[in-house]
Amino acid sequence: MPTPEILQFIIAMIIMMNPLGSLSIFLDLTNKAPIVEQRKTALQATMAMFVIMLLTLWTGREVLILFGITIPAFRFAGGIILLAMGFSMLQSKESPVSHTSADDEAAKHRHSVGIVPIALPVIVGPGAISTIIITASDFPQFINKIWMSIICILLTLTMGLMLYFADNIAKLVGESVIKVVTRLMGMIIMAIAVGMLADGLIGLLPILK
Repeated sequence: MPTPEILQFIIAMIIMMNPLGSLSIFLDLTNKAPIVEQRKTALQATMAMFVIMLLTLWTGREVLILFGITIPAFRFAGGIILLAMGFSMLQSKESPVSHTSADDEAAKHRHSVGIVPIALPVIVGPGAISTIIITASDFPQFINKIWMSIICILLTLTMGLMLYFADNIAKLVGESVIKVVTRLMGMIIMAIAVGMLADGLIGLLPILK
């Protein structure tokens, strides 16, 4: 897996996971819990992220094949999802694709929100899952999947640490910085989405090459 593609995968995953935006949602869902319970939820979310990303990486392509979904079709659908997410982020709003007010309401009735909705779909949502499956399909060799696994583990640990110290980070960063970064990430996501849509359309209609 060439270095540019590795860097592109890392950047894309960071953007899809939206660390600052996810941090804001995590704090909103756990603000009434004591710090010990909040950190326990952070650990649960970290373990869930780890499992979801690795399962997606190693079995995602096979699941698509099982359901008869081609990679170009999935790439095109993923592009639409990312375009919607990017447009919402550009307005400093949480995309309904990955998180809705109904999720918050349902979360109030759960004993723990670490797995759902924090790990899935807030942090590892449709955008991150699409990115993992498409990249793994483009570079299906075993060694490439090992590298991607290592990257996913490092991203999970980094995100987990952010959740664990969420209260401290939020006080340090501030709401205004979170909004600015979210808008910037939205622009980048929309650019990635356009590329995915174009590649998916060319794959579905080779005559467009």
